[in-house]
Amino acid sequence: MSLRVWTTLATRDERDWGHLPPSEERAHAVRAAEIAGLDGVVAPYDLGGEESTVLVGDALRHTRWVHALHEFHVAAFNPVYAAKIAASYQRFTAGRLDWAPLVTAATPSQRRPSSTDAASWYARADEFLNVARGVWNNATFDLEGTYYQVKGGGFREALAGLPFPRVHLTGSDDDALWLSAKHGDVHVFTTAHEVAERGPLLQEQARALGREVELGVRLSVLVRETDDEARYELSAESGASPDLVPLPSGASWWDGFATRGHASPGGLVGSYAQVADELARLASEGVNTVILDVRPRVEETYRIGEHLLPLVRPAAGSTTSDLETTGVR
Repeated sequence: MSLRVWTTLATRDERDWGHLPPSEERAHAVRAAEIAGLDGVVAPYDLGGEESTVLVGDALRHTRWVHALHEFHVAAFNPVYAAKIAASYQRFTAGRLDWAPLVTAATPSQRRPSSTDAASWYARADEFLNVARGVWNNATFDLEGTYYQVKGGGFREALAGLPFPRVHLTGSDDDALWLSAKHGDVHVFTTAHEVAERGPLLQEQARALGREVELGVRLSVLVRETDDEARYELSAESGASPDLVPLPSGASWWDGFATRGHASPGGLVGSYAQVADELARLASEGVNTVILDVRPRVEETYRIGEHLLPLVRPAAGSTTSDLETTGVR
């Protein structure tokens, strides 16, 4: 089974590059992902602004092969205009844009309106994706919905005939799985345990709807030549002996990556061979996509490409990077 390997980008400035502009780290990180042979980069949603929307365009502009995953909150966009923007990206970049619509609201400022509950958030996300696909796949489209109204929609001329962005969804509760079964192309969990516990149910629900949903996992990673070297670096940075959970591959699981500034709190620590074995094990259990969160981004992305991917892809049954070009205009 092929395994797509992605990495995340920064929406905030993470270090001083001296005389270089603040965007330089992001530009280097994007180029590192392409040179290292990764399949894509993730532009994470930032509550502080629309950075992910700008960042995903910058990533697509400065690469030729990698995909870029646009993470955004469904409350932040009108679905018709979100689809129009996506169509332009697809047209200009040979179909390399993917979508990661966020549904749940972690903070009150994300709750629009604030009185709505989780069921309403998922109902709105369902309607958002129905509208986006409706205008994308039809020359004419009308909808009088609960959250959106469309009259005379539908893409024609330059916006028509393009590949709809692959939809990545997240979450492990029943509402999240239902939405993903109906609309998702890839469902990204946060741990291998979630994949094993909820993945089969999701895929069963999708098959009942005549669909297929691939499984993914998003985690942090710290890899070095040897396990001792990785543990030493982790201890040196955290200033204490980290509480590591041993895994069958010899790698370890650590829930403390947030203390190193990672967005994904859980992840793998170990040698290249150990972490490669762990990722191959995930692939053997049906995972097609892993999104790796690394710090510092540029150096660790090159490290992954040079040392980890050559071990991961043969072990996971992949012979080449899963680079998809569609030949669209």
